[in-house]
Amino acid sequence: MAAKQRNKRSKQQQDKNGTNSPSATQTSADKDGKHAKANPKVLTPNLLQNPFFLTGVVTVVISVMAILLYLNMSWKPSRMVVVTKVHDESNPDKQREYKRSLDTIDRRSNLSLEEYRELYDGKWPVLITDALPTMRAMNWTKKFFMEKYGNEIITIRATEDGLVGIKDTLAMPLGLFLSHLHEGQPKLWTYLMDELFLLQKPELQDDLDDILYLQDDFFQLFPREIRPWNSMLLWGTKFSRSHLHIDPYNWTGTNAVFSGLKKWKLFPPGQDYLLHVKKGSNSGFPLNCFKYSSDIDAFNPDLKRFPRFAKAKAIEFDQHPGELLLIPTGWFHQAYNDEETMAVSSQVMNINNYKIVLEEIFKAGNLKKKSLPANFDTLSPESQVKTVMRLLPKHILEKGRELTADALRQIDGVRNKQPG
Repeated sequence: MAAKQRNKRSKQQQDKNGTNSPSATQTSADKDGKHAKANPKVLTPNLLQNPFFLTGVVTVVISVMAILLYLNMSWKPSRMVVVTKVHDESNPDKQREYKRSLDTIDRRSNLSLEEYRELYDGKWPVLITDALPTMRAMNWTKKFFMEKYGNEIITIRATEDGLVGIKDTLAMPLGLFLSHLHEGQPKLWTYLMDELFLLQKPELQDDLDDILYLQDDFFQLFPREIRPWNSMLLWGTKFSRSHLHIDPYNWTGTNAVFSGLKKWKLFPPGQDYLLHVKKGSNSGFPLNCFKYSSDIDAFNPDLKRFPRFAKAKAIEFDQHPGELLLIPTGWFHQAYNDEETMAVSSQVMNINNYKIVLEEIFKAGNLKKKSLPANFDTLSPESQVKTVMRLLPKHILEKGRELTADALRQIDGVRNKQPG
């Protein structure tokens, strides 16, 4: 009995000293290096009640937020870097690599033909800043066209709801179009896009000097009946824009701005899936080819309708008067006129893209590849183009001749209906 009382008093004394409490046991285990855990029931209230601790936490949070804000405002990482391999003429067994960034367009002046062919032709877009200033076309003005060609018939596209509301091509006197040129609105604009106007005006053609980078053009080997119309006159109100597209035949496209301000978005090849590209429609050209375009307005995209577009990469830049843009094959692009803008577009087929252009001609069913001679691949590029043109069926040439004549008849019909 006495022993039990002694044990009871001993246990009470241990409890009083805390030797059997959970915290004491944990402290002992911590000292032994086992299960080293802080007791939140003891530490948390003490820390939260410590004013120095709270002040430190607030200071750290504010500092981190300030750093993140600064980085977000000042750091603009390159969205995409592309490595282009270029054949080295000095050593045929080697290729040189050039890193290209999508952050901006290459703006070049004093660019030699050799360097253009090596770095850009058929490979990468470039903006030439000194190719146009000496052209007489730089003196073209609204007043000049109104006085000399106001009664001439031109073709335009008009919309009442942005790109989704574009109407069929309309024909009207140039003077009527120019008198409303200042009335563009975000979803209500007009765009003169005429492929035949300049071709019928030799005096205006003379104002467009030959450009060094476009002199070798295999399209000149095409029969006149099916040769693509060159020198399209482009004149848009503010807010007007093109569709997102690749040019017919996948040629190298050019755009020369003579007044205004044009914004561009150029998409490197390999993004058809992200651009929701439509395929299969016909171009309507004298020598038929497929059209490649998208319903996306890259300057005002509907991401609910086109969710994949959010991942597409593009070069974005402005083109000013006197600058010439060269767009290689395979690049989807869209132009946006930020003010009243006049430009002329054209195209070129040369040694760096002729195979792609010929492939588009084959794909459209104009000529079957089995019709080609056995030695076709051994012929020079120029001879290959001449061979394809020579083998085209006569009915295709006749169709091309009729399409051009029909377009001219429609213009004459509208002209004849005008009063006076």
